[in-house]
Amino acid sequence: MFSALIGKLFKDKPDPDRFAQKFMEAVRAKGYPHALEYDADTFRIRHANGSYFNLHNAYQAYLGAPRAQQRKALESFSQLLGIHDNDEAMTLEQARPLLRPLIRSITQLEEINLHHAEQVGWSAPPQQLQYRRLSEECVELLAVDHPDHTATLTRGPLEEWGISFDQALAIARANLRQSPDEPFVEVAPGVYQAAWGDAYDSSRVLLPDLLHRVPVAGLPVFMLATRDMLLVTGERDLQAQAHMLEMAGEAFADGRVISWEVLRYDEGQLHAHVLADAALREKQRQLRLELDAGAYAMQKQLLDRVCQAHEEDVFVANFMVHNEEQHSLCAWTEGVASSLPRTDRIVLVIPTHDDDADTLIVDWEKAQPILGHLLQKDARHIHPPRYLTLGFPDAGMRARLQAL
Repeated sequence: MFSALIGKLFKDKPDPDRFAQKFMEAVRAKGYPHALEYDADTFRIRHANGSYFNLHNAYQAYLGAPRAQQRKALESFSQLLGIHDNDEAMTLEQARPLLRPLIRSITQLEEINLHHAEQVGWSAPPQQLQYRRLSEECVELLAVDHPDHTATLTRGPLEEWGISFDQALAIARANLRQSPDEPFVEVAPGVYQAAWGDAYDSSRVLLPDLLHRVPVAGLPVFMLATRDMLLVTGERDLQAQAHMLEMAGEAFADGRVISWEVLRYDEGQLHAHVLADAALREKQRQLRLELDAGAYAMQKQLLDRVCQAHEEDVFVANFMVHNEEQHSLCAWTEGVASSLPRTDRIVLVIPTHDDDADTLIVDWEKAQPILGHLLQKDARHIHPPRYLTLGFPDAGMRARLQAL
């Protein structure tokens, strides 16, 4: 106990900038030959071929590891730079037994999309990302499973392999099914967690027969909280569902988040499960609000950089959360071309002549019949959605809106 306390007290706790320097030193120590450029604003490193390595997960893993394991955690992430060179040289015969399916949050693809736009602008052809949409938040990607790392193929199988994305995913799922069966472990009354611990726990949701073996009350409903946490309970066990939502919320703090959704299978297809209890639905809504706030904050940060790099005169509005009432808002200002996040409410801002402003707060959905024609969904974004303003509601429209 004493040694554990000492280890906790004397853990290395660098700030983000100092951690980035430690990370780059570890990468160079492994003989990485290319230049490394640290971007403090987005906490990422630019490396070979204009690619970026995000440091958020590595930083959290380093801070969370026991003192004696911090160096190992740093090295496990630092060795990921440059490993894809060998992947690009693999033949289909070499890659076939290593293919695996991955489930990720679609916001990961939005981040890739915005990095690309920052480099080349919106007018250039977009990146050809290949994925299968599973739900509102979840996508299935292709990966190569190496002994010491997982290489995500966001552009799908290599052209030289001569197979389609769907064919590659079929191989990947078949390979996943061949892994040894492991029991789901009961982690709370009526709540079971996938226990493979091989970086593909969340991917097991793609094998519905495994879920139906879990001894829950009624049909299985489940959450893909993080990459390493697949939680399953029964559709009739409301108390267990409450435990599942609580555990998912706690897991979000560790990063590597996938989704706030509760899902189920109907006739072999994934669908959103509507929770039967109002209190549970409210808890789920709050989880979504938390994740949406993080996703929109990342999106705004990167989109601001795109606008700056390519001199686009568009105000990227914040996704704001009213802490007491727990609803989301964005501000739409008269005379300002804006990109609005999808929120519960809109704050219409009308500047006055004395450098002040009048405001009108309206419900997004209820206001759509009146002002919806002034909002154009921005098709350049993968997720979460944004809307470009086409003017501003005039006085007549505002008079018809119901203020909150």
